Amino acid sequence: MFIWCLFALVLLVISLNDFLFFRIENEVVLFLMILYAISVMSGVSGGNFMFGISIAVAVFGVTYILNQKNLIGGGDVKLLFPLLLFAESDMDEFIIGISVSGILLSMIYILYSKKIFIFRRKALRWLWNFYQEQRRSLFLKFVLPSLARTNKNIVSSYKRPINVWRQEIPYGIALSCGGLWVVIGNLLSR
Repeated sequence: MFIWCLFALVLLVISLNDFLFFRIENEVVLFLMILYAISVMSGVSGGNFMFGISIAVAVFGVTYILNQKNLIGGGDVKLLFPLLLFAESDMDEFIIGISVSGILLSMIYILYSKKIFIFRRKALRWLWNFYQEQRRSLFLKFVLPSLARTNKNIVSSYKRPINVWRQEIPYGIALSCGGLWVVIGNLLSR
């Protein structure tokens, strides 16, 4: 149960980081891989290991090609791999979770993109100032790993989106929701 709760917490961190910075950090993905290895060794996961690894490798190959064509973000490609490993035999729940949350996320961004952009810009500026005042808070560095890699020029350079239909959507949120769907399913089945 601890591993599933930690997994859910990391997914929330990924969602927040992707929303604010459109980044999924390598360290967080590596942590998910290590967490998966620990869950397999402790018997929490790994019941259908070969199926999970084969699906994860196949999907990674396809999404890597899509990334090379600029159709999917690199962070989403690397995040999918550990999420698919954790999904294992709950792959259908994972895909349903991603699909439903992706559709909702897209609709929200289409309907409220300007308000989301303004909120995101204000939140980012506030967090940046708070981070500087707290002498580079370790808590914020853990919760928002991209904040430590950001500088004031990046924070102040945001401009209003010109075309609502061309605005980026942080799809790491939808991927994390699919992972949370799997977590909820596993916690309820115990």
